[in-house]
Amino acid sequence: MQHLELLKRLGFTEYEARAFLSLAKIGPSTVREIVLDSALPRNKAYEALQRLEQKGYVISLPLSPRRYKISNPELFKRQVQELDKSVVSLIKLIEMPKSQEFKDLFWVMKGRKTLIDRFNVENAKVEKEMLGCSNLNVMLYRNMRTVKEKVKQGAKFKFITPFDKKNIPVYKAWLRTGSKLRIFNEKKFGPLLPRFAIFDLKKARLSVGMPEVEKEEDHITLWTESKAFCVMLRHQFLHMWRCSEPIEKYIKK
Repeated sequence: MQHLELLKRLGFTEYEARAFLSLAKIGPSTVREIVLDSALPRNKAYEALQRLEQKGYVISLPLSPRRYKISNPELFKRQVQELDKSVVSLIKLIEMPKSQEFKDLFWVMKGRKTLIDRFNVENAKVEKEMLGCSNLNVMLYRNMRTVKEKVKQGAKFKFITPFDKKNIPVYKAWLRTGSKLRIFNEKKFGPLLPRFAIFDLKKARLSVGMPEVEKEEDHITLWTESKAFCVMLRHQFLHMWRCSEPIEKYIKK
């Protein structure tokens, strides 16, 4: 009851809160499993999960039958920092280890803003290294602060990005975080930068956005905790890194 009331205070409806708490307790689940745990009518459970997915609290896994999981407890932790001590027990419940049956699954997230928020969350968890191919063309101050702090703690951040003179201030800002940047070798790998990142060989993402997808809200990012996929992408990144030149060489031109 304590957790249910807390979620209601955060704006969840009765049905949304009950469906969310079921996912927190049992992990990735089908609608049927959520119905059995929450005692919700099936149609109400389905509607609640759809709304939670639209709000970004839940993601659906591309399986048959479809399964749902909590997208990231960190995304709403900021909203509950001002509430009472019941927040702590709720976060612990959500973050409790679940069944490892789904650890190698892939899941999809939509939208550029969602990706940026998730990227900051994952960067904050990095202990050893983050390797990423990305178009560094905007100032992401919150991400930069996070990376700078992690670099001070000994983590390594390496980026491969296309070069554009107008983005030099952005490159310099990333260099000030302690990150290493190299320029994408278009002659060797073609004009299109593959956008992916690997976090400590524990998690990886592969994104499709501009120019293939015009609207930011339609950008697609594939996430995985598959160790094999992370290793494969890391090998690809290191090969591209060896074939690229330090960005300092271009900035001085």
